[in-house]
Amino acid sequence: MKALINALAGVLLLCALTPASAKDVPVQFTSGRAATFITDDPGGIITDFVKKYSDMRDAGTNVVIDGECASACTIVLGILRPEKVCATPDASLGFHSATAITREDGKAPVFEHAAEISKLIFNSYPGEVRAWLTKQGWNGDNPTVIWARGGQVRKFIRPCTAADLS
Repeated sequence: MKALINALAGVLLLCALTPASAKDVPVQFTSGRAATFITDDPGGIITDFVKKYSDMRDAGTNVVIDGECASACTIVLGILRPEKVCATPDASLGFHSATAITREDGKAPVFEHAAEISKLIFNSYPGEVRAWLTKQGWNGDNPTVIWARGGQVRKFIRPCTAADLS
């Protein structure tokens, strides 16, 4: 079952990196602003983020990272076009390896390191992000979060302009 879950997640991630036809993508988000702001996103289920960011990419949505973007949130770097994402001085990115959760009726959930998914996510990041993570000690099995803050974030993501923030 674990192998099937990892395979399905891998296929979803790879599909997300290929643009879909706009008529096939239901866009289910609004921001009320010229951009969608990420201010306090601790992450979550990777496939949910792949879907969300793929829809945003296909809709041409601009994203402003203006706070914490951790865990699955960071795949925004691998799915959205770089010119569609900017970072404010308050932006921070938290990277760590993926975890697979197995749930069975009547049993406590089992949490395991998902090496294959971690590798897929790592390889979806731009080269400069992968190089920086490697220098920080990323080895594909990092349960602790590696944080990029301030100027380091803006080395990966272009700084926001006044137009981005309107």
